[in-house]
Amino acid sequence: MDKILIVDDQENNRLVIEDILRKQPSSIRTACSGKEALETVKEWVPDVMLIDHMMPELSGIETTRLLKEQARFAHLPILIVTAKNDRQTLREAFDAGAVDYILKPVEKTTLLARINSAIRTKKAFDQVQKLSQNLLQQKQELQDFTHMVSHDLKSPVVGAASLFNLFLHRLQEDYPEIRNDPGMHELLDRIPGSFTKMLTFIDTLLNYAMAGKIIGDMQTVSLGKILQTVIEQFEQEQQQGIVKFRLPSKWPKVQCDVLKMSQVWQNLIGNSIKYRGKLDQVEIKIGTRVSGKWCECWIEDNGNGVPSSEGDRIFKPFIRLDDSKQGSGIGLATVARILEAHKGIIRLDPRYQNGARFYMRWPHHSIT
Repeated sequence: MDKILIVDDQENNRLVIEDILRKQPSSIRTACSGKEALETVKEWVPDVMLIDHMMPELSGIETTRLLKEQARFAHLPILIVTAKNDRQTLREAFDAGAVDYILKPVEKTTLLARINSAIRTKKAFDQVQKLSQNLLQQKQELQDFTHMVSHDLKSPVVGAASLFNLFLHRLQEDYPEIRNDPGMHELLDRIPGSFTKMLTFIDTLLNYAMAGKIIGDMQTVSLGKILQTVIEQFEQEQQQGIVKFRLPSKWPKVQCDVLKMSQVWQNLIGNSIKYRGKLDQVEIKIGTRVSGKWCECWIEDNGNGVPSSEGDRIFKPFIRLDDSKQGSGIGLATVARILEAHKGIIRLDPRYQNGARFYMRWPHHSIT
């Protein structure tokens, strides 16, 4: 049942509106002043309010403004009932937070239509808000579950790896002939690698679970310093001639979680190297600029590229476009979540035809 609060200092006006509304299922209460209305809504929150414009002490517009200053009434639909039809009055009513108005003398059809419209709008908003809250809750639960499972998996895997290393050491001491058996030696050598892959995957899951949370301090730092540290991690690939970098001569200072932003670049560069195709050497070009309040960056390579039809899909978790390559399919999803936590975005440039080009941006000023 819809709850309606009628606020008017004139009893006859309240009775007229109440009489019209009683012909439809609703719970109706009345208040004879703005002050009484403010007290009423503390205990009884209506679905819609009708407030008379001209009242002593607190006018309808003043009452509306006081209500809208409270967060719990931010989306409460308020209709101003007024005998004035001038632009100034209506502008003041809407500026105060009213969603509609009703002219006096009150006409039945208009009154019912505008009240029902306001109630439908509020119910639709409430439903969307509830769905949003449910989605946020489910998202948080999924993050917590992923973190818990990954954390709980890691301990026994680390323990098993340690026990196996001890077992392998003892086995080779007690049965030295195993070292001379190529088949057995190769088999035993594979097991530590399997543990390493499993631990890497678990760490990747943990990174993804935590990617949406900026857990470090937001620092102002040169983007070049971040990239220098990341690129040093690919020193072996550079020495082998697998990758060549082309970097800008100037770098802006950015505000970010340095560890998380380093992870962004590490994942992107790692992807360019992994998906270089048949190239002996992939060339990675990085660019950046400050545009207004945004720090804009792009990274492009001359590798296999990504079909434009997959532009949105690749940022979803566990998506792998090339099953022949080892990986979790979480790298780009983690990148997207980190940038989202920085109130930024990442997109695949569909116009780039010579490989893959990713564009990203986040606020250049501090995040609040």
